[in-house]
Amino acid sequence: MATQTKSRPGAGKTKATAEGITDAYVKYLLTEGHPPASIFAFADMNGMAESDFYKFYSSFEALEEALWTGMMLKTLMSVRADDNYAGFSAREKLLSFYYIHLEVLKERRSFVSMQWPKFKMQVRTPKQLEGYKAAFIQYAKDIVVEGIEKEEIKERKYISERYDKAFWLQLTFVVNFWTSDKSKDFEQSDAAVEKAVNLSFQLLGDSTLDSVVDFAKFLWQSK
Repeated sequence: MATQTKSRPGAGKTKATAEGITDAYVKYLLTEGHPPASIFAFADMNGMAESDFYKFYSSFEALEEALWTGMMLKTLMSVRADDNYAGFSAREKLLSFYYIHLEVLKERRSFVSMQWPKFKMQVRTPKQLEGYKAAFIQYAKDIVVEGIEKEEIKERKYISERYDKAFWLQLTFVVNFWTSDKSKDFEQSDAAVEKAVNLSFQLLGDSTLDSVVDFAKFLWQSK
């Protein structure tokens, strides 16, 4: 009786392009639950030369960094392409960013949900998220400057320069919440975004205890 060979994820000819290689890698990762054993093995199972991989990425880690950075840049491009965006307040711009970013992440939800929890336990920013974080931090700096100019955010000596880092923590909270969200069409995540953004602007502007209590109650009820 003939022995059947188990098919491998991505087996066959893969286009030697950045997108083709990325898609093949993500498919393997989600199917097998771990990265390929080596770049040679990955290239071989996808019908390409190992050198084809190196035309675009130096490692699997670099591939993932490019993927995360690409999702952030796609979000920022989409946000700024909105004709109404320029007229938004700083708070409205950040809300728009989050709603669009979650839509972008949704296109790779299985990948994001698999990889993101691994990053939460790391003290330093993981290599895979360096470009993603850098692009967001620059965006957050712009939001802070505009918020101060429009008096939505209060400028505070020695503290204002750290507001962008606070928004980064907010972003990690939003993604954490979204990856765990089991509500229909991720409705709870939309609610979490609105409450988190409203609270942050109230805290950076004029803090109100009611907003803190409301947000804490929401998190408790969403467990």
